[in-house]
Amino acid sequence: MRRPVIMLAVLALVSLTIVFALLGTAGGPSSRSPGPVGGRSGRVGGRSGPGGGRSGPGGDSSGRVGGSTGPVGGSTGPVGGSTGPVGGSTGPVSNKPNSPTSGSAPTHGSGSGTFTTGIVDTVYDQSQARSTWLNRTVASGAQTILMWVDWAAVSPQQPSAGTDPSDPGNPAYNWGTLDAAVRAAAAHGLTVVLSITRVPPWAEGPGQPPSSVPDTWRPNATAAAAFAKAVARRYSGSFNPGTGVLPRVRYFQAWTEPNLPDQISPQWIRVGRHWVAESPIIYRALLNGIYKAVKAVNSSNVVITAGTAPYGDPPGGQRMRPALFWQDVLCLTGQLKPAPCPNPAHFDVLAHDPYSFAGPLRRAYWSNDVTLPDMWKLTRILAAAERTGRALPHVNHQVWVTEFGWNSWPPTRGGVPIRTRARWIDEALYELWRQGITTAMWYLIVDQPRTTGVSWQTGLYYDNGRRKPGFEAFRFPFVAEPVAKGVAAVWAVSPHAGTVRVQELESGRWKTALRIRVPAHSVIDRTVATVGRPMFRAVAGSDVSLGWRA
Repeated sequence: MRRPVIMLAVLALVSLTIVFALLGTAGGPSSRSPGPVGGRSGRVGGRSGPGGGRSGPGGDSSGRVGGSTGPVGGSTGPVGGSTGPVGGSTGPVSNKPNSPTSGSAPTHGSGSGTFTTGIVDTVYDQSQARSTWLNRTVASGAQTILMWVDWAAVSPQQPSAGTDPSDPGNPAYNWGTLDAAVRAAAAHGLTVVLSITRVPPWAEGPGQPPSSVPDTWRPNATAAAAFAKAVARRYSGSFNPGTGVLPRVRYFQAWTEPNLPDQISPQWIRVGRHWVAESPIIYRALLNGIYKAVKAVNSSNVVITAGTAPYGDPPGGQRMRPALFWQDVLCLTGQLKPAPCPNPAHFDVLAHDPYSFAGPLRRAYWSNDVTLPDMWKLTRILAAAERTGRALPHVNHQVWVTEFGWNSWPPTRGGVPIRTRARWIDEALYELWRQGITTAMWYLIVDQPRTTGVSWQTGLYYDNGRRKPGFEAFRFPFVAEPVAKGVAAVWAVSPHAGTVRVQELESGRWKTALRIRVPAHSVIDRTVATVGRPMFRAVAGSDVSLGWRA
């Protein structure tokens, strides 16, 4: 799609991936010991690959003057400052059972609640393959799927004057295969998230320079709200397009990775001698318009922010660093103090896409980039916004991950060795949970076909339909780690309702150390006494997790 300017960044990332693999910096130090592991991943992108330089860290550390500007060509942010939040605390966040302070471990033994996994893939658009891959998505343990609603594709022409653009039956709209995909997902018992994205040319703002990416320039917030209302009305549970009433969808995401220039532009504008962040202002208007429109259809609908991309550039660069982006969207200064805000952001869930060019424990190099173990940076910003009325309504907001994943080797040279990636999946889901994330969505159920163009092999299945070794790690996540002398923590998410047995390997035989009866997708977080560094695994019916040495 719209990403030719990014390919050099992708190639640079692949080179970085190989360098990090040779240096052995896989995700930083870890007390978990699964055995010999290694390798590095290439970064993947959204609908068709990396965009806007999404593929890796770039440039210098970003500056911050007055909360939203930085000196031209300048840099005042800390380097490598990604080891913990200022003040050492993430602050309170809702539905976050063990949001740790920086560098600390969660308190084990009191874990409860559930953890939701999901899949993001365009394969559900394909009528011939849809049923097969929905069945396999259910088999993976995912409860949720995210599908894009491409505004520019649905409405290439502006609705005619005198017609209602919020009417889902407007003749300007072509919904393509979306109705069938939503029906099929609902029939498989999956929760659907519809992500509204990509502005059509007729809804772009004035003054677009030739250098900007098409379908990104200053999306008209009023037009976007009208379209979002049409989407929510179509999937309200009462709309009949003539082929039967469509299922209800409750979850709507407002855009995709708005801190990238292939999703919203301009990212920055120059005012005098300084660069000023513009994309947060554009996005806040979009978000608020979509929120109001979706809630007008049904107040119990859930509005999810766009998931931000993990990496950015210094002021004036192509991208915006995600922590700074959210500070500006939520009208906070660099010190997380409230800034003037005539239209505070309205949403129910804050989202991020914490892709990493290294392992699940490798923090971002620049302090305002946010990879997988850095999600506390965003929960800290969100907590400050909630305290100061800059995140509305006045409730505790959940935090979701709406895309993450790693390419695997095989089949992709430069991807993560396949068995290493399986363990990274376990660790990634645990790291997200311990930072308070309640839902995490993996990018691709199946590898994309390998062609001469860009394709991604982050699937849980190879493109021939065979399961990859990481499948069971996603379906039945399990991690064991030492937390004190003679004590290990064991963590799992049950793949289904029933009894989960945590087993320890003793003298070549597996013996049950814990037996827990739980509902489906429940978090198990317990401690067990140990001697030495034993191997643990979890068993639930015929499901067996990967083993971990604690």
